[in-house]
Amino acid sequence: MSHDRTADGYALAVERVIAAPADTVFAAFVDLYDGDRPDWVTAARLDLRPGGRWTITFRVPGVPEFTEERRITVLDPPRRLGYTATSTYDDGTVLETVVELTLDAVPGGQRVRLGQRGFPTAAIRDTYAGAWPDVLAELARRVGG
Repeated sequence: MSHDRTADGYALAVERVIAAPADTVFAAFVDLYDGDRPDWVTAARLDLRPGGRWTITFRVPGVPEFTEERRITVLDPPRRLGYTATSTYDDGTVLETVVELTLDAVPGGQRVRLGQRGFPTAAIRDTYAGAWPDVLAELARRVGG
């Protein structure tokens, strides 16, 4: 995991090698938030196309429920998915970040990298950074890698 300060705020990156074909991993990532959702995703609507919207409601332990409105900016299956994410919390807080998922073939499978940038503080970035490894672990579990 890496953490950086960029011109548009703080950024993070996490990666994991998953032993599965790229199309399987990509589809499982989308399904994680749209189809076969885990308990912490309580609702979702997806229009998977460039410019499409992807609205997700989360209930993560220790965090008040929030909704994330994603606007898809990059769609190149099975190698890249990018979107802006606007998270709206019950207290009125709004956070906008940019997320990119990339998959690269490596010996043993796919290197799955999730990058997110635009956090206003290191503390907020670190809250999100703690969740992404769990997302990648769930993704690996789902595809058997």
